[in-house]
Amino acid sequence: MNNSPKKPSRWLIVWAGLSILLPMMAIYIYSCSENAIKIGEIEIKQISGNQDVDLFIAEIDKTKQNPKKQLPKVILDSSGQFIDASLINDTTKHRILLIGDSEIGGLRYSINDYCRENGHKIVLAVEWYSATTFNFGRSDTIDKIIAKYKPSYIFMAFGLNELYARDLKARKIAANKLAEKLKGIPYAWIGPANWDEDFGINKVFESSAESGTYFMSKNLTLSRSKDGRHPDNKGYRAWMDSIATWVQTSAKYKLKMKVPKKRARPYLSPVIIINAAKYRGY
Repeated sequence: MNNSPKKPSRWLIVWAGLSILLPMMAIYIYSCSENAIKIGEIEIKQISGNQDVDLFIAEIDKTKQNPKKQLPKVILDSSGQFIDASLINDTTKHRILLIGDSEIGGLRYSINDYCRENGHKIVLAVEWYSATTFNFGRSDTIDKIIAKYKPSYIFMAFGLNELYARDLKARKIAANKLAEKLKGIPYAWIGPANWDEDFGINKVFESSAESGTYFMSKNLTLSRSKDGRHPDNKGYRAWMDSIATWVQTSAKYKLKMKVPKKRARPYLSPVIIINAAKYRGY
């Protein structure tokens, strides 16, 4: 009885070779072409700069499937009663939630000065280091935090890790999911403090945020720390001064943010620190 293993058939060898060769040819053609490649329901297209960003953003917004019904704009006031968010004025004392990447870790000290000056309370700061839109949008971590801490206003700042991102279509979908999580709560979506020109991530964020809720930070001149990317203490203070002016005068959801008479006050609110390298959330 011959127990020697059977040799693979010639056709099986040919099929295995084609399964490797054809994808490689497709990738090569894709790299040389400006046209989109469609494989089944998936469309692949290169984005070499900002020229295609607006087109992709518009395309995704048009093709959202089964959008959730917009929730009524209600929040909890200081007495625990629900009120219409459209009736909020700049004298309301808010429960502030801070969400972001390492940028919120620097901004929270200046935000703390403004909150203590104006009667607001920071209920929690979430510093998700190295996190991107995918972490914030795809995971249910933010949903759980909002449900637990019941903020009446959210400051959100991230994107410094995504300036060179080119997969804008995927990030747009994640940013839309994040925007869904915020519905019904007044918020300020703060754009990243660019140290270099981005490939369209600011446009993605701005298009996902409600009109009047996105603060474009990329054109600010801020002093930087030794890494050349993050603002230094002086830069964070200047950044927050600009944000506060906007929140009081131009933002959709305004709140009292008068310049603090005293700076560098002790930060006494709780902080959750997450490392995306160890916990991505999805």
